[in-house]
Amino acid sequence: MSTSSLSYRLGEALGTVTREFLRAVQQPRPKAIPRPHLQHHEPVAPHPSGDVLEYMCQIPAIARLKKVNLAEWYEQNTRECAPEKPKRQRSRKRKEQAELKVATSGSAGTHLKLGSLDALISPVEPMPLTC
Repeated sequence: MSTSSLSYRLGEALGTVTREFLRAVQQPRPKAIPRPHLQHHEPVAPHPSGDVLEYMCQIPAIARLKKVNLAEWYEQNTRECAPEKPKRQRSRKRKEQAELKVATSGSAGTHLKLGSLDALISPVEPMPLTC
């Protein structure tokens, strides 16, 4: 297989461009599409007055056209939201419950009485330094 030379590729490209250019020039021009003559028609209904426009702006279309009573529609199609439920209290984990049972059963029936911690936290007198 021989590779084509540079002059061959340039000639081929120039021939392709020339052929496409001549094809585009020789085609007949497309004819203009005739457009129908636009005529201005009189409006079918006259423009509504200011009072009618004001009424149309204030009353929704469903109430004007379908004669819907909006108060009844609101009562039928809305409902009150349910109150939020209080959050559930989490119970102690089983492991903590088991440890609590062991601690209370180990005291041999005596109940621990929680009291003041002042005796444990009371200040300690400093020890005298002996040299």
